[in-house]
Amino acid sequence: YVNQKALNGALHGDKVKFMLFLEGKDNEFVGKGFDIEGVGVQSDVASIKGFYNDGLISFIKQYPLANEIEQDGTLIPVENKPSPEIHYEGEYNEIQKMFLGKWEIKMYEEKFGDDYIEYLCTGTWEMRKEAE
Repeated sequence: YVNQKALNGALHGDKVKFMLFLEGKDNEFVGKGFDIEGVGVQSDVASIKGFYNDGLISFIKQYPLANEIEQDGTLIPVENKPSPEIHYEGEYNEIQKMFLGKWEIKMYEEKFGDDYIEYLCTGTWEMRKEAE
């Protein structure tokens, strides 16, 4: 995936290579995700849950613990705080033989009058099946 909108400019434009191991039934799937290389790589295994239907894919990735991101991309685990969910949506590109999409993570929110302001990190992602 590629970080496109990140807090304080940290990680902006950086790429992270990841691998998913999925099992599915009836268009739904679950599994585990591993970051492999790049700036801001998580060392923990993430849980994955989602669905696939008519070329569209949607899944949520969640790590066991939250992390704070330093300006240089260093991750600092925050004990006793679950990681926010990372939402992935995309579609299958028949020509490129891969999924392409966007991801979003709500980092935190602040109360502003009667409303709330959400602070998001967003980016793009691509995924293809590895040879078995």
